[in-house]
Amino acid sequence: MSNSYFQFPVIGPLVTRHAEDAAFYWSQLDRTAASPQVGFEKLQHFNRLQDAHLAGLRIAGASGWLPALHALERWRKAGEAFVCTLLAMAPVNHARLDNILAVVRQRPDELLRGLVSALVWVGDQSDEVIRIWSGPKADPVAQVAALRAVAVRGPAALAHLASPLATYFSSSTPYVRAAACRAAGAGDKSGIASLLIAALEDVDLAVRAEAAISLATSGEYEHVLSVLKACVLLQAGLYAAATGWYRMQSARRLHRWTTKLALLTPPGASSAHDLLALLPARSGLTFAMAHGDLIHLPFVVEQMANPEVDRYAGWIWETLTGMDLATVGWTMPALAPSTQDTSEATPQTRLDADNGLARPLHAAVHAHLASGPYVQFYGKRVLFGRELDLKHALDLLESAPQPVRSLAVQGLSGVESTVRINVRAPAQEQRSAMNALNYMFFGKSAT
Repeated sequence: MSNSYFQFPVIGPLVTRHAEDAAFYWSQLDRTAASPQVGFEKLQHFNRLQDAHLAGLRIAGASGWLPALHALERWRKAGEAFVCTLLAMAPVNHARLDNILAVVRQRPDELLRGLVSALVWVGDQSDEVIRIWSGPKADPVAQVAALRAVAVRGPAALAHLASPLATYFSSSTPYVRAAACRAAGAGDKSGIASLLIAALEDVDLAVRAEAAISLATSGEYEHVLSVLKACVLLQAGLYAAATGWYRMQSARRLHRWTTKLALLTPPGASSAHDLLALLPARSGLTFAMAHGDLIHLPFVVEQMANPEVDRYAGWIWETLTGMDLATVGWTMPALAPSTQDTSEATPQTRLDADNGLARPLHAAVHAHLASGPYVQFYGKRVLFGRELDLKHALDLLESAPQPVRSLAVQGLSGVESTVRINVRAPAQEQRSAMNALNYMFFGKSAT
C-alpha cells in the first residue's frame, strides 16, 4: 500500500467564490451595527456563512490567498481587506501583510476598517503585528491600524505597542494622534491625562473629539463634554456640505461621535435637550436613543412627521418605550411594490437605511404621549421601557437588534468583571462572554 495520500485538486472558480462570499458576509456583519432588524440570532447565521467560506480559503492554502489578494487589489473594499488580513494571520505571514498594506495605503479611510476588524477578530494572534506596525519606523497607516486594534482589544493589548502610548501623541500625522487618543481609552489614563488634555486643543477635529471621548470615559473629566459637543456640531456641518463617498465617511464619524456624546452625557442634563435642535434629524434621533432619557420623546414624536426620518423615529420610539407600534395599530399599511413612490423626491434614507421599518401614525403617538405615561422615566437611562441595569443589559444582548446591543454593553460598564463584550466580535466569542456573565451574576448560562 502506498504511503502517499490523496490531495483533492483546487477548483479555481470555487476558491474565487469563497473569497468573494467571505468578503460579502463580512460586509453584512459590518452593516448590522446600524441595522434595526438584525439581532444576535441573525448575526450568528452570517457568522457561520462567513466562517464556511474562510475555511474553504484556508484549506486551499496558497491557492486561496491569491484570489483573495486579487479581489482586494481589484475592488479595494473593506471586506476584501478583512479576508486577506485573516489569511495572513494564521500563522503571521509578513510578506502577505506587506501586500495588504500596499493596497490599504492607497485608500486608508475605506480599507482600514476591514484590516483592523481582522486584527481584533483573531485576538492575541495579532500581538506580533501590533508590535511591528506600531514601531518607530512603521508608516502612519500601519501605526493607525495597530493603535485602533489596541483601542478595541482593551488594556491587555496596550502592552504590545512597540513604544509607550505617549510617543504617538507627538506624531506629525493627525490620524496617528487621533488613533492614540482612541487607544488611550483602553487603559489607565493617569500617565497620559496631560497629553489628552493638550490634545483637546489640537488643530485636527478628530484628535480633539477622540481626546474628549477618552477623557470623559474615565468619569473624571465631565467638563470635556463641551469639547466633544463642539466637535459633533462641526462634524454635522461638514456632513451637510459633503457629497458622495465623503458624505458616507462623514456620516460614519458623526454617528460615532454623536453616540459617544449621548452615552457620556448624564441623564437629565439640560444641555442634551438643547443639542437635539442643532443636529441633523437622524443624528438627533440617534442621540435620543443612545442617551435613553425619555424626556426626549416629544422630539422623537415630532420627527415622525418628517418624511425623511419618520420610520427611523418610529423605531426609536419603540426602542425607548418598548411599545410595538404595529401591535397597537399605530402604523400605516405598507404599500404594494407597484404603488410605492420611487420618484427622485423619495428620500434616500427611506429607500436604504429605513427599508423594512413601518411608518408610524404620528397623530396617534402624539396623542398618547400627551397623556404623560412616561414622566417617571425622565432623567433616567432607559431602553425598551426599563431602566438599564445588568439583567436588562444581558437580556437585550440576547434579543435586541445590533444597535441596541451596542448600547446594552454600556449597562455592563460598571460591572466588576474581566469579561468584555464586543458586539462586532465573532459570534462564538460573544456567546462565551454572555454565558460567563450570566453564570457569574445569576448562576446560569444563557440559552
